Amino acid sequence: MTRSVFHVFALFLGMLVFSQLLAQRTALFAPIGPAGAAEARIEDLEQALLLPDLLSAMQDEGRAYGQTLDQQFLGGTGGPSWQAEVALIYDPGRLMPLADAVLRQELAGRPAELAAMIGFFRTDLGRRIVALELSARRALLDDAIEEAAHAALDRMEADGGPRIGLLRDYVAENDLVDLNVVSTLNASVAFLRALSLALGAGDGMPETEILSQVRAQEQEVRRDTELWLMTFASLAYAPLTDKEFRAYAEFSRTKAGVALNGALFAAFDTVFSQVSSDLGRAVGRWIGGTNL
Repeated sequence: MTRSVFHVFALFLGMLVFSQLLAQRTALFAPIGPAGAAEARIEDLEQALLLPDLLSAMQDEGRAYGQTLDQQFLGGTGGPSWQAEVALIYDPGRLMPLADAVLRQELAGRPAELAAMIGFFRTDLGRRIVALELSARRALLDDAIEEAAHAALDRMEADGGPRIGLLRDYVAENDLVDLNVVSTLNASVAFLRALSLALGAGDGMPETEILSQVRAQEQEVRRDTELWLMTFASLAYAPLTDKEFRAYAEFSRTKAGVALNGALFAAFDTVFSQVSSDLGRAVGRWIGGTNL
């Protein structure tokens, strides 16, 4: 499935929101408690969310996207040198500090919520959910698996069973489509701005044209985002029972779930803005023949 520069970033952010939200019931919960709340650490949350592994998966996605950029902008001439540069742009060791800094800022002064987040992801259900999400994300890098997942989603929608309603309600209640669309469009603007600056006078686009081109892609971005979110969710959460998924969705409406949702969106907005700008500059240098 070929993805345009304007909406590919939704695929990076689509799964992210699902990987941060929790489950609600006391029976499924392992709260750290008041004493442990002060000791809860961002590092513990990042490890519980498998954030380093997620960034590694995103590097694999970046390599695939680098091939798309090579064809769209470089006429397929990038070769191994271009792929190496793309891999460096997506280097998890480079991106992790960016995400970490924003998470610390967003969750500062919220020890109780942080403790609740960590507490859930230390449960068996929390660990299962994160592992399922990461596995689904990696699986969807394969076009054949993605097409099969689309077909399975179509069958689920045609059957009209309870799971499709649960998934759609979850996406709507957490505003996942709109949040991802905004992030995608912002990332696209960052890419095109950097590309324009790298190309220089005479070859770059004025700001008004950049904004016009990105706005023109909004409906396409929205359609692709909705499809990807539902495809991902139907694949990742298939092994969960309806009861488990309901618990997961219900917790997303609590203070801890909302706080983590906002913090992770902020963190990855920063990450993808940086990645997008770096990709735009790199493409501009290659077009200009200064890829040294």
